[in-house]
Amino acid sequence: MAKQPLSHPILMTPRLRLRQFREDDVEAMHGCFTNVESMRYWNTPPYTKRIETERAVRRFIDCTPSYYRFWAVADKTTDRCLGLVNYHDGHIRNKRVAIGYIVDPAHWRQGVATEAVSAMIRFCFQDLGLHRLQAFIHPNNAPSLKLIEKLRFRREGLLRENLRVSDEWRDDLLYARLSTDRPAEDGSEGRR
Repeated sequence: MAKQPLSHPILMTPRLRLRQFREDDVEAMHGCFTNVESMRYWNTPPYTKRIETERAVRRFIDCTPSYYRFWAVADKTTDRCLGLVNYHDGHIRNKRVAIGYIVDPAHWRQGVATEAVSAMIRFCFQDLGLHRLQAFIHPNNAPSLKLIEKLRFRREGLLRENLRVSDEWRDDLLYARLSTDRPAEDGSEGRR
């Protein structure tokens, strides 16, 4: 008998609902993925075709939780998708994953990323029982560096030419947070 797939967990915050992606999220994510500013530090160049976003959203829906999982970051009231958070490069057996996030620029500087990433961190540590979360951040991505440091990730080093986007090699700063590290100062990760 085939194993039943695990249901995709829904993570709630005061303003957000992190849920499984749906086909109708393509439009919102296409706005994000075609925006040069939001994609400046992403691991691919900005998308130019809607089919690229459609394929991405299908991949987000059909995730393999032991390796990667994507959540649509949705407004709690309207359920409109504002961006995504994910864990990837999962080594669940070794209790380690990398995390990522992207928010539509129309919602920047409103605390959306902090709230969403905090909820995912809590899930990774409390529900999955992970020990180590990693974030790879471009050295010039000041907002992301500020966010990850606020969430008590520690800089561990520079990874030279770690990521290839189109024909350009990019450096990454490696940040990590352990389950044994103190929670963020705002206490957002301790709330349920």
